[in-house]
Amino acid sequence: MENVSPTRMNLLARKAQVSLAKQGVDLLKKKRDALVSEFFGVVRNTLESRNKLNAVAQEAVNQLNISASIEGKPLLESTALAGKRQVMLEVAEKNVWGIKIPEVSTARSLKRDPFDRGYNAATAPGRVIKTADNFEEMIDLLVEVAGRETRLKKLGQEIKKTTRRVNALEQIVIPRLYRQMAYIKSVLEQREREDVFRLKLIKNKGE
Repeated sequence: MENVSPTRMNLLARKAQVSLAKQGVDLLKKKRDALVSEFFGVVRNTLESRNKLNAVAQEAVNQLNISASIEGKPLLESTALAGKRQVMLEVAEKNVWGIKIPEVSTARSLKRDPFDRGYNAATAPGRVIKTADNFEEMIDLLVEVAGRETRLKKLGQEIKKTTRRVNALEQIVIPRLYRQMAYIKSVLEQREREDVFRLKLIKNKGE
């Protein structure tokens, strides 16, 4: 067999490598199980958040259309400009079996009190305030869903990577080591038989 020297030292080395590879498989499977468990937990939460987001988005669009038809588009646009702001996101990391999983969030809810939006809430039409409430709630949910879907993507990538490593060890590395061990054993046994045969010949000649 190519690049395999049939010695007892190499046989012992291959046995140690098989043992180490099997330990690696066990650890990788435990890691994969933990990642899969985390993945499905995030999936459930993501589906719940996305369903809620769809409902809130539909309500926000309906409220916007009603406000536009009753209050007029110019009033909505001026109110929106007055309440314009930047949204700052925070990205943290959660460690799952040595894997850094990103978590996207905001420091606090993006839904503001009507009096904090830059326009006079006392004189603003109730429909306009309700429209702003709906869209700010929708942004909150968008950030939540985006953060969870980012985690899902990262977890999915790590699960695939870990599965490839398990398959490589189980289907390629360990079988190759066993083949090499079988080859070394075969050569060593053949050498022992030859040694015994030579000893018998020497003994017979001596007699």
